[in-house]
Amino acid sequence: MNARHITIVTVLFVLAVPLRGFGQTDAALQLYASLSDEQKKEATLPFDSPERNKEVFTGGKRAGVQIRTLDEKQQKLALDMLTSFCSDYGKQKALAITEQKPDNPDDQPGFGRYYVCFFGDVGAGKTYAWRIAEHHLTIVQVEMEKGEPKTFGPILLGANPPTLWDVEEDKMIDLFAKMSADERQKSANPGKGISSTDVYGKTVRVGDLNPSAKEAAKAVFDIRLKFFADPIQERIKKIVDAQGGLDAMNIAFYGGEATKRCRDGGRWDFKMGGAGFLCDYENSRAHIHLSMKTPLKAASPAEK
Repeated sequence: MNARHITIVTVLFVLAVPLRGFGQTDAALQLYASLSDEQKKEATLPFDSPERNKEVFTGGKRAGVQIRTLDEKQQKLALDMLTSFCSDYGKQKALAITEQKPDNPDDQPGFGRYYVCFFGDVGAGKTYAWRIAEHHLTIVQVEMEKGEPKTFGPILLGANPPTLWDVEEDKMIDLFAKMSADERQKSANPGKGISSTDVYGKTVRVGDLNPSAKEAAKAVFDIRLKFFADPIQERIKKIVDAQGGLDAMNIAFYGGEATKRCRDGGRWDFKMGGAGFLCDYENSRAHIHLSMKTPLKAASPAEK
């Protein structure tokens, strides 16, 4: 094959591969432009609205337009927003969340039950955000006019029954197993590690773990990143690197030893975070909550 043929094949291949992570902007703008004036009024809030950072795991009405009320083309655009924000792995997980029982009422199955909401002045080259949210699934994407956003999420994920996050649980269980007795003691806390709140209580720094445990901590972080499309992963890594990297993060376990998955009777919570970034897991409610975000929210004394 000569150089000309190689070039043609390469161009055709690139054109055939979807640019995951870049299409979300186009899909979001197309969806917004397609909304009626009444729908835009319902679906648009100020960029600094407290609603944008609201964290609700439970089911129920959210601000915005319910996806199932949109026409077929608009529903596809909403799905395209999810598709381009997530990796293939993440999309599979997100859609599995929307199909879980008993979370879904019989008359509102699947992705159509969720709500899409926009924040700010929505348009190309402008600062705005969009959110897809309902029970156990909240995704917030921020678009910036200049530079990279300094915030990320909140991203809320869950499972009831607790059957969707086996690999993620196994990575945390492996981390606990590889920590020394002293490292476990330094990071062990009574009570619950309330999901989506800052790391609190006794902690151990990732950079101070023994080599095997440090590698296991990285595996925990990597499997959580796997949910996101490559450009979103890079955005998260930049935020973490700016705060000193994974070594600067602190980890804490709550409620008991992390030796079993939730569905096998495990009742423990986990947090890993740094200065303004959080990655956590909660199973002490007998089902699963996970969050990833910046900035952080402190837990109240009652929650602790």
